Amino acid sequence: MKKLVLLAILALAGLALAGGPPTNEGNQAWTKGKCNAQLTETIKVKIPQRFALHLTETRWKLNLRKPPAADEEYIFDPSNPTPPGEGCYLVPKSVKSVQDLKDYANEGGAFKPIDTYPAIKDYDGNGMIDDSEKGTIICVNHKILQKFSNHAGWKLLVDVTGAIDQMGYFAMADILPFGSHSFFYTDQAVTGMQMAYGESTTGGWLDDYIVEAIWFDGSETYGDYDVNVTFTLTSL
Repeated sequence: MKKLVLLAILALAGLALAGGPPTNEGNQAWTKGKCNAQLTETIKVKIPQRFALHLTETRWKLNLRKPPAADEEYIFDPSNPTPPGEGCYLVPKSVKSVQDLKDYANEGGAFKPIDTYPAIKDYDGNGMIDDSEKGTIICVNHKILQKFSNHAGWKLLVDVTGAIDQMGYFAMADILPFGSHSFFYTDQAVTGMQMAYGESTTGGWLDDYIVEAIWFDGSETYGDYDVNVTFTLTSL
């Protein structure tokens, strides 16, 4: 018995002199004659691909029986091209086409708040209505579209459906934080219009400033209409 104990002691002493068991075996580590110990941990992470959208407003109710007048007059400034505020504006009688509307805006023409349909108002209070005080009406709405993509390359599409050809012109601008934008106007349904794109991820939630406008240019017919705007975020 004493001989067995002696052999065990000698075996342990031999292991100590040899430096002990191997380093970094499983989840244990021992020093081997050095003043440190080292372990390697492996972290496995799985990130799913995600596309997500959030719209701050999903319904725009516009009743021309009592149009909501804009808060103030709007004049386009090319050096600071901000969109008009929410509400309705008078478009003068002389403006008859989309090109006329662009020219009028680019030439510094004033869009005046209006709360009547058809658009007519004695702005100067002289009891007379001249051509600049009657015309058609354009109404504007704002909302924020928030999008998220962790895919390196994405695009935002918009589909517009409904009886747009019976209610004048619909226009939309998608204004991104870094200043670029795209827009379109139409008098008919549009499918798959590309509004914005990016060649990397969105960097978290990316806000787009969406401006919608409907110009009731005189070609509209009375009735109740629904227009559906569908946003789709997908990979490039």
